[in-house]
Amino acid sequence: MKKIMKTAESFVYDMCHGIAMAHPELDFVEKYKVVKKKEINQDKVSLISGGGSGHEPAHAGFVGYGMLDAAVCGDVFASPSQIQVYNGLKLTASNKGTLMIVKNYSGDCMNFNNAAELAKDDGIKVDAVYVNDDIAVKDSLYTVGRRGVAGTVLVHKIAGAKAEEGAELEEVKRVAQKVIDNVRSFGFALTSCTVPAAGSPTFQIGDDDMEFGVGIHGEPGRKREKIQPADKLAARIVKDLIEDLGLKKGEEICLLVNGFGGSPLQELYILNYFTTLELEKKGIKIHKTMVGNYMTSIDMAGASITTLRLDDELKALLDAPVSTPAITWGTSTSKASVAAEEAVKALGKAFAAMDFGFDFEKSTKTTTEKKGKAASAPVKEAVYEVKGKAVIGDKINTAGFVKLVDKMADIIIAHEVDFCEADRLGDGDFGMSIAKGFKQLKADWSTRKKGNIGEFLISSSEIIMEYCGGASGPLWGSAFRQAGKEIGEVDEIGVDGLATIFAAAASGVQETGRRSFGRGAQVGDKTLIDALVPAAESLAESAANGVKMKDAVVASAKAAVAGAESTKTFAATMGRAGAVGDRSIGYPDAGAYGLGVIFTELAEFINANYNK
Repeated sequence: MKKIMKTAESFVYDMCHGIAMAHPELDFVEKYKVVKKKEINQDKVSLISGGGSGHEPAHAGFVGYGMLDAAVCGDVFASPSQIQVYNGLKLTASNKGTLMIVKNYSGDCMNFNNAAELAKDDGIKVDAVYVNDDIAVKDSLYTVGRRGVAGTVLVHKIAGAKAEEGAELEEVKRVAQKVIDNVRSFGFALTSCTVPAAGSPTFQIGDDDMEFGVGIHGEPGRKREKIQPADKLAARIVKDLIEDLGLKKGEEICLLVNGFGGSPLQELYILNYFTTLELEKKGIKIHKTMVGNYMTSIDMAGASITTLRLDDELKALLDAPVSTPAITWGTSTSKASVAAEEAVKALGKAFAAMDFGFDFEKSTKTTTEKKGKAASAPVKEAVYEVKGKAVIGDKINTAGFVKLVDKMADIIIAHEVDFCEADRLGDGDFGMSIAKGFKQLKADWSTRKKGNIGEFLISSSEIIMEYCGGASGPLWGSAFRQAGKEIGEVDEIGVDGLATIFAAAASGVQETGRRSFGRGAQVGDKTLIDALVPAAESLAESAANGVKMKDAVVASAKAAVAGAESTKTFAATMGRAGAVGDRSIGYPDAGAYGLGVIFTELAEFINANYNK
């Protein structure tokens, strides 16, 4: 892997610092990885979006006049945490409320929705729309719905223009939803992409092959085929887009030919040429054409084609002035430079204020902070050291349980790359996403409350929710939190207590799914539930039969592994591989596989330390 970077861990931070330095009208709030306008207009609806990094210029490149007020940046291909989004909402709150523009992925939906609930508790008016323009996912049975891809950029643009008019939140949402209802996209990949933390391509593909219907996270496409000439590709995709959108002869559209990051601009213009010819053959009028890299997939070669049906309202909003790092047109082309000048003036005033005792430590920390500071680290609380000697036997005390979770963190961190490899049919980020949270948990070990087992689980869940990336944060965080609430303030547990913890963890995962998607995963959906539920049921059976702890955990781990193995035999209906449907057959679910590995090594650890 050859990339211009310092480290994989600092990749997103360094990139966001670079964006803010190049565009002084923007702030980078490092602690929460939020790129925002320096000045938030209190008299307009704020627009906030974001998601996993790796899609640049989306979404930080669309922060500015006429588009977004802030973008919340997750790790590469991993949703930002609900805590990040919550703070983004607080930083951009206005008198007219905030509209969240969310791409329809599990992690994004869960984290943005949970953040909105937190913001509403603070009195912030928040609403949301969910972009689902990817027609490559034809059958929504395989997902929470169609994926949000390049059409999201047009939602940003048109909703942003409506917000600049001073419209109320309800009107801005109506227009954003109107775009979503009338936009469709379809993509193909010629190569895979390489996630920096993984260091190798997400999937392997032959020199003369392509993935047809690929997502923006390097997920495999609808099917793999031999590469086709540009004219045939354009004809095939245009036909699907017209049919899905129901476009009629004489209707007007915006055409967006979007690169995935690895294809030269000349190839995108070639694709645009043949796409335009096909649309003209069908009698479709093109009001505006956009060609370039707008919603990428790191370094993946390939492209997507997006069509947006236009009426007079949408045309006017599309053509309205805009000035952001990635898109600038209309009469406001000087707004960015004006904003930059104002920012320089403000900075000058700030430096002048230093002579009069201005306290910079109390101001918002932005990209002007020293790079060496770990601004992303949480504020340290009082130290909570566990009491007593760790006991791991037929009874496990609080100290022993803390030791087990510490070992669990070590297992997850050791298998980071392995778990990413297992996620090849998903986003390829599972290992990185979960390891990040457990690395932070270990870094904050002394600040976690360890008075009893329930308190420790709930305290740990706070770190997991904030620092595990993508869907892992809300799912694993909810598992820990629900387990802590269910087991309560106990100082030791036996097999029955461990069974209670596992069952509650599964319940927490399922409840998070219900809140976000209307239903929680069940055994057979091809998610981590396929391993977690059998493991919990095995422990409950062992407790009922009086099985000793050392044997119960081994049986439970075997049940988890068997559950994970079973996921090879059926298609995913939810979760990481949901978008690829039948192509997931033959591969285990990454989350279920991960639990099998974790529980197996924990069982070995328990037996090795039994009654010592």
